[in-house]
Amino acid sequence: MSVSNEKQLSYKMNIEKAINAIQENDFITALGYIKSAVIEDQASPEIHNLLGIIAEFNRDLNLACRHYRASYALDPTFKPASKNLDRVTSFFYNPVNTCPIYGDIPEEEVIPYTIEYDEMNVGHLKKNKNISE
Repeated sequence: MSVSNEKQLSYKMNIEKAINAIQENDFITALGYIKSAVIEDQASPEIHNLLGIIAEFNRDLNLACRHYRASYALDPTFKPASKNLDRVTSFFYNPVNTCPIYGDIPEEEVIPYTIEYDEMNVGHLKKNKNISE
């Protein structure tokens, strides 16, 4: 196994262990795993997202928002950070019902259009019927 693959595997394992520790409310252990993950990949949006979740559970919403924004700035396509930021900054935010998105479950991408080809082999975009407007 190459060094790059080993680092990637180690990074993923540290992130998974950090998520498990956060879910068990063991934030000290989670921070240790997050620090190990930072050594492997310091520009990862998952790290700041998890730090934001820890801050949110500790009722420090200002710090949580900063970490969610940092995660979004590192990778605007990382949806868990933007969803967590939207949830925390919502007018209807309730800290009792905190249900953060960790980013460990892949999100299904909804594609609103498909390409259909006619008899001349020209492609046309057709809107999918199961997509709500």
